[in-house]
Amino acid sequence: MVIRFTQDKRCLGVDLGDLPANLEVELKFELTPADARKFARAPEIKALQTARTRSKPLQATYYDTPDQTLAQKGVALRVRKEGRAFVQCLKAAAPGKSATGFARHEWEWRVLSQELDFDDLTKEKEVKPYLKGIDLKSLGPIYSTDIRRQTRQITMPGGSVILCELDQGKVMAAGRDTQLYELELELVSGSDAELLELARLITTIVPGRLSSRTKAYRGHVLFEGNGAPWFAAAHPPLPKKVSAEQVLRSAMLEGLKHLIVNEDCVLERSHIEGVHQMRVASRRMRSVLTTYKKILPKGSFEDLSQHIKAIGNALGPARDWDVFLDEVLGDVQRGFENAPALALMETLAKAKQAEAYASAHKMILSADYAKTLTDSLYWVATSGWTKQGKVPAKLAAPATVTAKSVLAKRHGELLKTGKGIESLSIEQRHELRIAIKKARYASSFFAELYPKKTTKAYLKALKGLQESLGHLNDLATAERLMDELAEGLSGDELCQIKRASGMVDGWYMHAQSLREDELIKAWTAFVKIKPFW
Repeated sequence: MVIRFTQDKRCLGVDLGDLPANLEVELKFELTPADARKFARAPEIKALQTARTRSKPLQATYYDTPDQTLAQKGVALRVRKEGRAFVQCLKAAAPGKSATGFARHEWEWRVLSQELDFDDLTKEKEVKPYLKGIDLKSLGPIYSTDIRRQTRQITMPGGSVILCELDQGKVMAAGRDTQLYELELELVSGSDAELLELARLITTIVPGRLSSRTKAYRGHVLFEGNGAPWFAAAHPPLPKKVSAEQVLRSAMLEGLKHLIVNEDCVLERSHIEGVHQMRVASRRMRSVLTTYKKILPKGSFEDLSQHIKAIGNALGPARDWDVFLDEVLGDVQRGFENAPALALMETLAKAKQAEAYASAHKMILSADYAKTLTDSLYWVATSGWTKQGKVPAKLAAPATVTAKSVLAKRHGELLKTGKGIESLSIEQRHELRIAIKKARYASSFFAELYPKKTTKAYLKALKGLQESLGHLNDLATAERLMDELAEGLSGDELCQIKRASGMVDGWYMHAQSLREDELIKAWTAFVKIKPFW
C-alpha cells in the first residue's frame, strides 16, 4: 500500500513535524495472479467502491550505468509513459523519514520523450548528491516495465477516500522477464487509521504480503540474472537523545523489513542463507518484544509475539536440513570421497530438504503470514503499546536508561548460566546458547546508542561464543535428523544409513575436542571484556 502524507503532516498517528514535499511513504501488497483476480471480484471491496474502476497502461524504462551504480546507491531513475505524456522520475530510499520506516524521496518532471532529460537532473539541488560521481552520459536503459493499472476509489465508513491501485504486468531485462502483481493504497483524504483498517481488511480477503520490493529492485535482480539475493540485518543509526520507545520502534521495523526482503530468496531457493536470514529476522523481532516485556503493557504484544514465533518455527526444518547438507554432511563427504553410504544419505536428506522448503514456501504464501506482517506494521505504526492513550513512562524514558537495565540483566544471566562451562551438560549448554542469543540481540538493539569502539569487542565476543556453541549444537541436530532418515527403512538401505551415521558421528567426535577448546577460549575471553553500557 502507498501511504502519502496528509496536510497535517502526520503519518499513521505519529507526528513527524515538517516533511519535504518530495517524500513518498510507500508500502505494497505482494499478490499472486489468483489473489489479484479474487481481490478484483471481492464483494467487500465493491461495497466500498464509490467510482467506476479505471484502467490504463504504464510503460517505463529504467536507466543506470553499465555497472548499475545507481542501484548500488539505492537510487532508481526512470521515464514512464502515462497515456500520451512522459514523466521522468528519480527515487531514493529514505527509511528514517517516516513512522512506517518505508519511505522514499521522489522527484518528478514532465519530459518530451522516453529519453532522459539531463537538464532536469542537474538543476535540482536536492538530486545532485545522489548523482555525485556519475557521468550522466554513461546512463542507459537497463530494464523496463509494462504494466496495466486498475484504480478503484474507496470511501470508508468514516469518510476517508482511498485509491486502490492494482498493478499487473511484467518486468523485462537482459532478454528475461518476470510477472508482477502488486496492490497499492493511496490515501486521498481522511484518516490514516481508516487507511490501515482497509489494509487489514484486504488481508482477510487475500493473503497479500506487505512488500518492500520496488519495480526497480525487480529489474535489477532480473538484469543480474543470479536469482534473488539474501540480505543481512541492518542496524540504522539512532539519534543521540532517543527514547526507549524509539529504539523499540526502530528495532521492530528493521526486523520486519529484514524478514520481508529475504522472502524471494527462500521462494526461489536461490541461496540457503535466505531461510537463515528470515529466521534471524523473526527471532530478532521476538527478542525485541522479550527485551521490552517488563515495560510493555500486559496483553499488548503477546499474541503478536506468538505469531512471529510461528514463522520462525515453520522455517526451522528447512534451515536444519540446509546446515546438515551444507556443513555437517558436506564436511564428512570431503573426508570420505566416493562413499556409497554417504551418497545415499545425501539423496535422502535432499528429499527431506525439498519437503521442508515446500512447507516454508506454503507458509510464506499463507494468509496467517500475510496477516502477521500487516499486524506487525499496524502495532508499530499505531504505537500498540500505548495504554489509555499514553506511552508508559519507562518507554518515554531515555533509551540509555533502559539499555543499562536490560543489558546488565542479560549479562548477569549469561555469566550465571555459563559458570563452570567445562562441566556443563548438553541441556545446560543449550540454555547457555539461548542466553547468549538473548544477550547478543539485546546488545545489537542498543549498540547504536554508544560509540562503536566501545561496543565492538563485546559484540564480537558474543558472536564468537554463539558460533562455537552453534557448531556443538549442529551435531545434536544431526543426530536427530539422521534418526529421521532411518525411519521406515529396512534391509540394505537401513544398513547403509546406519553406516553413514557412524561415519558422521566419528568425524564429529574427532573434531569435537578442537571445538571444545575453541569454546573454552571464547568464554574465557568474554568474561574478561568490560561491558560497554
